[in-house]
Amino acid sequence: MKKLGMLSVIVAGIFLGGCSDDDKEFQLDTNRMTGVDWYYNGGASNNRLSFTDESVLDINRFDKNGEIRGIDMRVQVDTVAGVWKDEGLNTLAVEWKDGIMDKWTVTKCNSSNFVVKNTWGERKYVVKPSYLQDLTGDAFWENYFDGDEFKTRLGFRVTGNKSLRAGYVYALLSDTKAGQVELKDKNQNNIWQGNIETPVEERRVRFSCRVGSDNYVKFDERISGMNFEPLRRTDIDFSCNIVSVSNKSWKCAWKKINGENVCYKIEVYNEEKEGDVYFESYLFTYDGEYSFDGSSTSKVPNRLKDIDTRKHYQVRLTAFMLEPGVTYNSMTAENRVQATVSVACALSVR
Repeated sequence: MKKLGMLSVIVAGIFLGGCSDDDKEFQLDTNRMTGVDWYYNGGASNNRLSFTDESVLDINRFDKNGEIRGIDMRVQVDTVAGVWKDEGLNTLAVEWKDGIMDKWTVTKCNSSNFVVKNTWGERKYVVKPSYLQDLTGDAFWENYFDGDEFKTRLGFRVTGNKSLRAGYVYALLSDTKAGQVELKDKNQNNIWQGNIETPVEERRVRFSCRVGSDNYVKFDERISGMNFEPLRRTDIDFSCNIVSVSNKSWKCAWKKINGENVCYKIEVYNEEKEGDVYFESYLFTYDGEYSFDGSSTSKVPNRLKDIDTRKHYQVRLTAFMLEPGVTYNSMTAENRVQATVSVACALSVR
């Protein structure tokens, strides 16, 4: 889903060509152009909520075979955006995928940064900035039940950075106020989330974040219109029954949800406070049922043994449609989601 603009891809590839440790007698060295990911961050306080401004974070790589590739925020190699050729005199010729030709002049490049010039002016590219940490963002179709009605909205999730500032994490869909969705870390777990009611269609999302005191970052996400087919609650038929009160163990069952590359997750939380999670499974594939208890492996501390029979709890089943090529047991699976559908019921505690 993550697609970098073709312009940004080209930019990075070209500037790479000039890597040299000798700034006084700078010459392009094509042997040093390859195998390095270079970052350009044009995010700033005055453009942080602009959707149309093209000052987004670009990560690019020049390949030895003459291809220019963009890298997304999850370090996934994107599609080839163009090809490059050394023309000498610190100049690279680039042919974009759509046939447009361009030239770039590299004025400086060493082990930590490089500077390039073109019609847009001068830009400085660097190796990965430490303030980014493992920042990543994902947009996905979030399906849910409003009563018995099946509804869809666009969900957002930003993770991987412990220095994001509250009030400065946004998903952008346009330059209007309505297209600026503030994301919040409701559970104080460094997972920033939000959603917006919008038609299901292929579109671009732009994430905007403030990292620490003075670093602003914007980066893109593209999502296709692929989604789960509309469902009824009875189509899922989700239930969760207690197997042993004394041992605090349960068994959930439901009907398999159709779709490509689908996996599931089970969560138990306090009915009065959704962020008070007692159990959260890792992603798993459909096997007809799912059993868990106070000793089951959980993504959060397993507190099922602390459940109070005088209180009320919910158990939620979420089905995830992952992006093509992503497996349920991948470390990045929950950051590469295409669509989700959730249904919950009361957790029997006695």
